[in-house]
Amino acid sequence: MEKRLTVWQAACIIAGYGVGSGVMTLPYLVDRAGLVPGLLILGVAFFFSYCMHLMLAEITLGSGKGSQIISVFRTYLFRGPRGNVFVGMLFVLTALVLITNLAAYVAGGAEIFEAAGFPPLVATLLFYAIAAVIVLFGLKVLGVSEALSISVILGIVAVLAVASVLSWRNPLPWGVVGQPNELLAFFGMAMFSFVAFFSVPQAVEGLGRDPVRVRRAVLLGLGINLLFSVVIVLCALGSSARVTELGIIGWSEGIGLWAQVLGSAFTVLAMLTTYWSISLALSDIVQEQTGLHRRVCWAIATLPSLILVLLNLGGFLAIMRTAGGLIAILMAVMVVPAFRRCRRANGRILLPDVLASTPMQVIVLAAFLLMAVGSAVSL
Repeated sequence: MEKRLTVWQAACIIAGYGVGSGVMTLPYLVDRAGLVPGLLILGVAFFFSYCMHLMLAEITLGSGKGSQIISVFRTYLFRGPRGNVFVGMLFVLTALVLITNLAAYVAGGAEIFEAAGFPPLVATLLFYAIAAVIVLFGLKVLGVSEALSISVILGIVAVLAVASVLSWRNPLPWGVVGQPNELLAFFGMAMFSFVAFFSVPQAVEGLGRDPVRVRRAVLLGLGINLLFSVVIVLCALGSSARVTELGIIGWSEGIGLWAQVLGSAFTVLAMLTTYWSISLALSDIVQEQTGLHRRVCWAIATLPSLILVLLNLGGFLAIMRTAGGLIAILMAVMVVPAFRRCRRANGRILLPDVLASTPMQVIVLAAFLLMAVGSAVSL
């Protein structure tokens, strides 16, 4: 099947990566950090994430070969006879990071199915089966599935937002300013809610390596997540019966039973879209690095996440923070120096010069390292 994507499909793959549990935990954290600081932090996180994702898109376009992130870093960072050793280490680390992410989404999706009355084991296996099967069909089918799911999610959020206004019960924490650890924790999760690093190469490939369309897809995809974040934070805080770690639970409880059903559908779709994006990226990375059959790579990409959940690997929020910290370290350390080499070799491709300056690169790098610290903060 033809792999070419529309800008909307590529944007939905990017949005789908972050629309899951990262966004869902924001109301819980903003309730402690304060609404004004929270909204400001969201804006800052969006800006830094946009810069970093365009850097990654630019080095992907500039590499001229290989569509996945490992090959991109091989081109710009891991050269010479020792390059294969570093590539192997990066491959293992990347796989661990993505598997940790996938385990978090399987655990979160299983929680929703358990709340619907399924036994824990059945709930876990059911979510895994639904999540994993789409990835077997490749990039185009996944892009169509992501676009459809994100469109449905937008509709659900719109309905819940209107219902929230009609069911408003709580004063918003406008005057609250959280403690430094609460602000830092929110910054870490806000940054993580925009993370779609491993979906960028998919978008670049699916858009035929067209810089203009890639830039639009990145902006639109991250913009969708910003919209979700702001609406969910405001509505969940205003109408929740209780502010829960997984924000949609308390939010829908505050509106009514029908909203709980709709909220559960929202959460399952959000986690599915994220699982699809991450698992396809991991499957493609495994195939590119090993040359194994696509279905074998699919199994390598998806089965370990199921196994980790069946082994009861920690709580949902704890897994998300661990994964967020690992991703921040991996990307911040790799992307910025690779981007510098790409600029020297190819000149400007995507990022405006004012956002590509050395001071801005340092600031973006510092922001993602701070994200790693925030992801590890305990409240």
